[in-house]
This record gives sequence, C-alpha cells and structure tokens, in this order.
Amino acid sequence: MRDKTDQILNAAIKVFISKGFLQSTTQEIAKEAEVAEVTLYRKFSTKQKLFETVVKKALENEFHAKVMKFAEEPGTKEFFKRILDDRFTALSKNHMLAKTLLAESFMGHLADEINFPVIIFNGLKKGLDIHFAGFENKPDTNLLARQIGGILLGSLTFPPEVPYHKQSIQQKAELLNVQVHALETFIPRGN
Repeated sequence: MRDKTDQILNAAIKVFISKGFLQSTTQEIAKEAEVAEVTLYRKFSTKQKLFETVVKKALENEFHAKVMKFAEEPGTKEFFKRILDDRFTALSKNHMLAKTLLAESFMGHLADEINFPVIIFNGLKKGLDIHFAGFENKPDTNLLARQIGGILLGSLTFPPEVPYHKQSIQQKAELLNVQVHALETFIPRGN
C-alpha cells in the first residue's frame, strides 16, 4: 500500500510542477502514477488534500528538521552558512517545485499551514530562537527570519545564471560569505 501512496505523491509532484495546482487534474496525476483514479481518491479525497500532503511532506523532510539541527551549531556565522548553503542547494535542485509553491502561495491557493513563505519564515524563526536562546544580547529573530527568508525567496525569483548546486565550491563560499556578512549586521555586539 505504501508503494501506491508514494507513486501517487511522486506523480503529483511532477504534474503540479508542470501544470500548477489549478490546471492539474486528478486524472492526469493518476495516469502519471499508473494507478486508477479511484485509487487516488481512496488515498486522498480531493486534489487539494493531495497537494497539501505533497507540500507538507516536502517541507517537513527538507526544511524544518534541518533548521532545528543547524540551530545547535554554537557559532552564529557557521549556523547562518549551514542554513543558507542547505536552503540554496534545496531550492536550486527543486527550483520548479519551489516556484510552483511560491506562485500558489501568492495566488492564495494554499491553506496557511502550507503557505510556502510562511512556512519558511516560521521554520527559520523557530531555529533562530533556539540558536540564540543562550545569548545575553539576543538579536531580533523576527527580523533575522525575514532577512534570511528574503534572501532565499530572492534566489527563486532572481536565480543566478549557474544554479547554486552546480556552482564551484569557491563560488558558493563567496556568495555565502557576502550573505552571512550582511546577516551579521543584525547581531548585537558582544555575542
């Protein structure tokens, strides 16, 4: 049974990326998954539920768990680098899915719990709060989450000529250093 569910989820990702949420049909998804449409409906009662499941799975696996792990990093500079490197890589490798999620979010087609920019912000905020919990002079994690979110969303809307995941180690290091330096200006002195 799990195999059929995974087939449907993987097919749904492909169809949603190529057509967007509104133009996709359950018939196309079922065909791509090589299952009967009734099987799709047994597992997911509506196209919206299927889309929400796809989004939640992708974001939970790719975003929240890693940010929480990175939050344990004692050095703030390294913490920022790890978040940015990981997120730039994920967004670069999954560019079309991320753009689809962003577009669907802006068009108001997604419930709040799967609104892409909100999920990015909330995950970052939680990780930043954990990372800076022991700091005497805590930065404004709300502002920092917005800055990092802006950097990440900017990489989607204005992608570099060479996708991040295909850049050289030196190119990545230069980009990360510039971005981290900008973020460090939001950290109170003495931390």
